[in-house]
Amino acid sequence: MTPDDARTTRAAPAPGQAGWERVVAPLRSAATVRAGVYLVVGGVVAGAYVTLVAGFVQMFASLQTPRVATVVLALVSAVLVSTPPFLAPVRALEIAAVRTFLDVAVPQPAPGAPPPGAATRWRAAAWYGLHLALGAAVLVVVLFLVPVATQLVLSATGVEPVLLADWRPWEALPPWAWLVTAVLALLAVPYAVALARAVLRQAALPLLGPDQTERIAELEAAADRDAERGRLARELHDSVGHALTVTTLQAAAAARLLDRDPVAARAALAAIEETGRTAMADLDHVLGLLRADAAAATRGGAPVRSPARTLADLDALLDDARRTGVDVHLAQDEVLLPDVPRAVSREAYRVVQEALTNALRHAPGEPVAVAVARGPGSALVVEVRNPLGPGTRRRAPDDPGRERRGLAGMRERAHLLRGEVSAGPAPDGGAWVVRATFPLAGSGG
Repeated sequence: MTPDDARTTRAAPAPGQAGWERVVAPLRSAATVRAGVYLVVGGVVAGAYVTLVAGFVQMFASLQTPRVATVVLALVSAVLVSTPPFLAPVRALEIAAVRTFLDVAVPQPAPGAPPPGAATRWRAAAWYGLHLALGAAVLVVVLFLVPVATQLVLSATGVEPVLLADWRPWEALPPWAWLVTAVLALLAVPYAVALARAVLRQAALPLLGPDQTERIAELEAAADRDAERGRLARELHDSVGHALTVTTLQAAAAARLLDRDPVAARAALAAIEETGRTAMADLDHVLGLLRADAAAATRGGAPVRSPARTLADLDALLDDARRTGVDVHLAQDEVLLPDVPRAVSREAYRVVQEALTNALRHAPGEPVAVAVARGPGSALVVEVRNPLGPGTRRRAPDDPGRERRGLAGMRERAHLLRGEVSAGPAPDGGAWVVRATFPLAGSGG
């Protein structure tokens, strides 16, 4: 037996001891104290309701009270006092109180969630009534048993026997029985609180838990957060990955040309500097999105999306690639561009960027042809093509276990806009072609 096993064995209580621990747990539990506070508050509120009802009963019992005015006042009061249980803020307050005082992890309403429906409001009202009813019961127990126990102790000790002088059943009992009864009466208070706490804990989730609409809203919010994280991951992968690829190629070119062509080497280094600035701008853009999303989540608002690069920035992207010494040719339908929704233009730009990055990485020095044109059925077609020579390193796109994250990101971008992406050798086997199709009809900006 290891020392840890020995400690575990010594710490484990015997069956009888475990049962006794459960019996005395309410007497020394902080949870019982917190639940008692919560129940007493409910009892006080219930007492206010009882006082109001008793006042109107006395008014109706009095013959001098004007009947019509009393009825109108009673109806107005009934509406006012019955409205709070159905209000969404009261439900949110009850959920927070349950989490704090009863230790029940009831899901809190998500920021921006739709207002609760009628069924949810009725369940919240039922919880409100249960809270007040059990609170009133516990408050009655406290207000009755504590004074009785106090008087029994005072009578048994001879300090103040007057109040129990007329209690004939007690006169036949010895003083020690009065003390035992007082102790039992005081012990009944925490057990009454523990019993009420158990009932409330069992009813908390059914009465205060989210309904189907809230669950759907929570799932949609989680899906939106996941989609936004995926979008930011793609932004980082595409922009920074492209900049690192271009920088690596430029650095290699500068190293080769440093001795025999210092002018070309300096041009390569200048291109590295410019690419670094562009990468920093893209990185600041993505970090700005992260900060804006975090701030919006804190305020309960929607994520803030800063402007991103679109097909209008395609020339600058291709110029970066040309600085590495690669011949990049662009065939673009200039008439089509104004009709392309911004969301499609943004994602199409990223597809070209990622495909161009892969071409520079896997087929360095080979010419690249980029085409942006209108396809059949009112669609935008983006195609990136480069020769597939013997030295070109490519992975099989049909093998999902080896598919690159970049290709997966391109497909995700297209899928979000009901488009599709294909990548692979051309039918003649002489080129590697990445082709993305984005439907334009009904596309949002």
